[in-house]
Amino acid sequence: MHIQFSCVGGMANLDLNVVIDTDELPQAKRDQLQHLMETADLSNLSLGRMIEAKAKATGADAFSYKLDILEETEKQSFTFTDTTASGKVRPLLDYLRNLAIEVKLAE
Repeated sequence: MHIQFSCVGGMANLDLNVVIDTDELPQAKRDQLQHLMETADLSNLSLGRMIEAKAKATGADAFSYKLDILEETEKQSFTFTDTTASGKVRPLLDYLRNLAIEVKLAE
């Protein structure tokens, strides 16, 4: 699975863009990511709750997220902000943001 993750905003005006190949992650990180994705239940988000890509985070320290998940031939896209992400999705976004920072620091 490939995950394209984008996180922008916050007090430091963070601008993270990373593509994560889950097959290249260590097993423990892959398992944690899979668990968080199952808990977030992204595949069952109703279209009415999907947020348009134009959504902006509010507040000086809020983030906007874009998440594209590609599994074989199926692609799912999601856009959230700190204020629109449900409590089930937030742990996944936090994990992906920290993983993206880790990837960027290793480059």
